[in-house]
Amino acid sequence: MYEIQWDNDTGGILLADTRETGVGSEIRPVFFEELDLLGFDRHWSYPRVEEPLLWAIGGRKYYYRGELVAEAEGGGLFSRPELKIHRSGLALDPVKVEAMVAKNGPLLQGLVQRSLKFIYQTYTRKQKRVDIVAVAFSGGKDSLVTLDLVQRVLEPDQFVVVFGDTGMEIRDTYLAVKAARERWPHLTFHTARSVKDARTSWREMGPPSRIHRWCCSVHKSVPTLLLLRQLAGKAAAKALIFDGVRHEESAGRSTYMSITPGGKHKTQINASPIIAWNAGEVFLYLFDRRLLLNRAYRHGVTRVGCAVCPMASSWWDIISWKVYQQDMRCFIDELRTYAINSGVCPKEADRYLEEGNWKGRAGGRYLPGGGNRVVEQVKGGRVIFTLRQPTEDWQEWAKTLGRLARTGAGQGHIERGGTVYPYVVRRNDNSVSVEVDGLAYADRYVLKAFRAVALKSAYCCHCQACQVECPTGALVTHEQVRVSDDCLACGLCLDLHGEACLTAKSLATSEGGLSMNGNQKKTLHTYEHFGMEKGWLAAFLASPMDWVSSNSLGNRQFNAMLLWLKHAELITSGSSKRSLAVTDLGEKLARRGASDLVTWAVIWTNLARNSTPVRWYLTAVPWGATMTKAEWVIKMGEAYSQSETTRRNAMTALFGLLTKTPLGNGLGLGEEVEPGKRTGGALYKKGWHDPDPVAILYALYRYAEKTGRYELTVRELYEGADEGPYTLFGVRRETLEGILRGLSARGDGLIRVNIVRDLDNIFLDHAYKAVEVLDLA
Repeated sequence: MYEIQWDNDTGGILLADTRETGVGSEIRPVFFEELDLLGFDRHWSYPRVEEPLLWAIGGRKYYYRGELVAEAEGGGLFSRPELKIHRSGLALDPVKVEAMVAKNGPLLQGLVQRSLKFIYQTYTRKQKRVDIVAVAFSGGKDSLVTLDLVQRVLEPDQFVVVFGDTGMEIRDTYLAVKAARERWPHLTFHTARSVKDARTSWREMGPPSRIHRWCCSVHKSVPTLLLLRQLAGKAAAKALIFDGVRHEESAGRSTYMSITPGGKHKTQINASPIIAWNAGEVFLYLFDRRLLLNRAYRHGVTRVGCAVCPMASSWWDIISWKVYQQDMRCFIDELRTYAINSGVCPKEADRYLEEGNWKGRAGGRYLPGGGNRVVEQVKGGRVIFTLRQPTEDWQEWAKTLGRLARTGAGQGHIERGGTVYPYVVRRNDNSVSVEVDGLAYADRYVLKAFRAVALKSAYCCHCQACQVECPTGALVTHEQVRVSDDCLACGLCLDLHGEACLTAKSLATSEGGLSMNGNQKKTLHTYEHFGMEKGWLAAFLASPMDWVSSNSLGNRQFNAMLLWLKHAELITSGSSKRSLAVTDLGEKLARRGASDLVTWAVIWTNLARNSTPVRWYLTAVPWGATMTKAEWVIKMGEAYSQSETTRRNAMTALFGLLTKTPLGNGLGLGEEVEPGKRTGGALYKKGWHDPDPVAILYALYRYAEKTGRYELTVRELYEGADEGPYTLFGVRRETLEGILRGLSARGDGLIRVNIVRDLDNIFLDHAYKAVEVLDLA
């Protein structure tokens, strides 16, 4: 709130009620423990005392009596920062804490009085509108100040103190909580913990990331609310919670109001007494009140949080690994496993962690439980949800949609908004299909609610995030989902701040691989490093509409196959990423089957347009070349700037596609030179020397559709065309000309050619589409 200036007399800081530019507000005291930890004892001398010795701004710039004397640059989880010493040989004297506090007394007390008044007024206005009042205590400096301020205003029986134990705390935080209990033995302390231990949640939901911050909800907010409801004795108790949120902490919090009703939860009012305080004022208050500081600050952290946090800075990583390695190790092990599963070489796993790459995890790719477990199909007026390896009973979750009546085993109907939706549930070996009649005609809000139920049934890991949204207590999700008759079908549990299910959001995968930004955006499809296999396609073509629910693929293989099928244009996705339908082409190839080479030639033609690894292979590897997968990875780096791991995953998928289908040996697109070699022996890009005329005709029509020209020349197909029979299959010119003459001689109008002397014209009929050629040819 106030400007901060240096005080050379005390070696401390001064609050200044002025508009002049001060030293900056993000300031912290520096103790001997931090100096020892980073190696400053090699450059300076200083006493090992309780008082701070100097100050740091921005975490890494060290000031002694107003002078910048050192900086800490670089460093990471497993590496020390480099010390840049501006003043060598310093003999540091401790800050005169009592004198500093005395000098700041008038301004600090004015600030404190405003916060005390805020607490009193907020409590007076809100107490009759809430069921319970609490102080959220984390063991950090801000919550410590907030707790002390609240206990100065309110009586002990007017509030409770709740420590949200995430199970990922550092040891000094537990000591800080213990010290607080001893400091205020007359206050009522409670600990809120999730029913799950943190490591289990990591394995079920995936490591938290900056995109998927499920950890804050599942291991802090949810247990706290459930505890407060238990203490209040009401299913949907309203709570007033005093917290230590400050504007200075982050850009996101800079916009917070001092009182936020329903910000985190509909039944929760958050009040922030020190929201306008800066860090210097917080530390001055702690020194003034002689409050026992969490010792993590003495080691140099700027904020106390979980041992491993995706939102943490590199500075936190530096300090925490050196001091709290024991608290971090199990989570670091989980991250190493994730890195290796994603294709990172074990020797490179630590560098992956050091660079914080795990913090950007965007989906469930490479996670054991990852992948899209819900597939949606439309048949007439029915919508069919296929739930792969569901964790909960769909009919139980469906009670949240409206009035549900069971009419038989796996049958019933749901009444919602005056409309009745009959349903049938069928169970297969590893999936459940739910057919809802009439849902295809419903509005998008109803469809969204049904989709949410499907996601919850497929992914629910009983994190209880949905349970705290229920206003009547009708929903219980601990161990098993149960919905009582008290359910209002309000839909709050189906929409968690825009997400149907935290686990589903964290584990679902997108279609592509990774993207890079440059003059042109490129996406590299990795297919979770799985290539399509002949047996997979045979199962799909045998019964395309039933394959979703009847296949035996694992989640990651299933998601890879869905993407291969989409890029082959055998299926399409609807407005929902999880909805799909079989195309006309898919139905035509189903009649041909997976043993017909034309089927594979058509698939390859479409993959060349839609799959980045296939397109790269056709344009970057010349016909007649023999290359290993490792050489592919290196060469791909010339066109794609993604990491070696990402390129390797893409090439592993392509290698599998060529070696486990007739594309490689049958069509000669990649014959194995050293079959059976696990590291990926060499592939010989031989070419299809005896191509089927139907496949050639289909490829020509696809090329015509792309270019918009139905009058072509043989010459252009061999001089830089990015598609066509030569680019796709390596067909020799004389072979192609012979096929073209034969097709033209049939006289069905699909193709005419004029290949004599200097003429090499090809005429296609623009009235036909490529897919229609498969029936006519």
